[in-house]
Amino acid sequence: MPATLRAGAARLEITPPVGVDLTGFVARENPNIGERDPLYVRALVLDDDDRQVALISCDLLGFDRELAIEIRDRIALATGISAPQVMLACTHTHGGPATIHLVGCGEIDPDYVEMLQPRIVEAVAQAQANLQPATLAVGSTSSSTGVHNRRTPGDVIDPEVGLLRVDDAEGAPIAVVVNYTCHPTTLHHVNRYVTADYPGLVSSRVEKATGAVALFLMGAIGDVGPVARGEESLATVGNAVADAALAALPELVANDVPRLETAGETLALPLLPLPSRNDWLTWRAEHEAAAFAAEHAKDTINAKVHWAQLHWTERMFEAMQDNLLAPTVNGELKIIRMGDLVIVGVPGEFFVELGLQIKEGIQRSGIRHVMICGFANGNVGYIPARRAYPRGGYEVVDAYKYYGYPAALAPEAGEQIVAEAIEMGKEEN
Repeated sequence: MPATLRAGAARLEITPPVGVDLTGFVARENPNIGERDPLYVRALVLDDDDRQVALISCDLLGFDRELAIEIRDRIALATGISAPQVMLACTHTHGGPATIHLVGCGEIDPDYVEMLQPRIVEAVAQAQANLQPATLAVGSTSSSTGVHNRRTPGDVIDPEVGLLRVDDAEGAPIAVVVNYTCHPTTLHHVNRYVTADYPGLVSSRVEKATGAVALFLMGAIGDVGPVARGEESLATVGNAVADAALAALPELVANDVPRLETAGETLALPLLPLPSRNDWLTWRAEHEAAAFAAEHAKDTINAKVHWAQLHWTERMFEAMQDNLLAPTVNGELKIIRMGDLVIVGVPGEFFVELGLQIKEGIQRSGIRHVMICGFANGNVGYIPARRAYPRGGYEVVDAYKYYGYPAALAPEAGEQIVAEAIEMGKEEN
């Protein structure tokens, strides 16, 4: 027998004040000097009489695992929705305030974080208070305008625009979920204005057209990004996705929904072999020399990069001396299944081919629609596909340093997530 579904949604602003550091680019000069467009937390709560599930999208780069756990615990205390039933995701905008520790990429403002947490909790509480009889309509369309594989142009991307429309008893939209795969870096490091980047444009247009709360879930974007940078790129990518979504939404057919199901597991994701003591000492000397040389040449950007990496080597060397370096990083994998849709929450910057493998694996079991939701319940950084490692590049060679790890995630990490996600997400026979 179909579940009796209720749904509620809410949106609250979380724009930081002028003077709070932005994050996402080591080359950026901080702090922010104003607002280009507002940031929001958007929440959707679903209730099938047996359980309540909360799906949350924040216009932020990401959360440390510890902060994500704290926020979910506060949500549970305030609403009764247990933490394992909460998927707390970020759109990964590179024009938002620092809410995660990235070396040299802006300092976290504790006053902002103290303001942010109750706003997220309140958004979920408001969505819960708005619960009403609802139906779900699921589907997808596509858009590839202004998007490419940023490591290897011409290589694989994921053009799917995943869609979920949540309607009230009269057929009016309560909420819309849009899932897409492109790094929100249309505005580069020179931008010092707070912005939600192109996902903010997508959500804004969908909300204006439908009257619903529009949650944007970022996909497996580790190696996919905009072809160009600047205001024109933001408009090109955002409007293309919004146009595709708005054309497809009215065609989606609402259906009865079996009961909501969730699953989750904390995985110990392996790192590559840890560097030796001599490696740290060599790198420390090299970065220090390069930083001073860049300063002497008035090369501000390279100076910032090398000072950040010097700071990383010093932290890692101290941790090694104290025997505190771990060979794994914990990350939570989360699944929400609602009828013919599975949302897979991955805690980081997943490479696109890994996301496609999860989609294909779950769909082989009979599930028609799969959304990959990156930056969910934490952010462990880049999770590359195996074939990316021999090529090197930023995502493999350098990115882990900003996240504060002693080594990059090993190829087995992504493969472990793929296998676990397929097993948890597939339709049970």
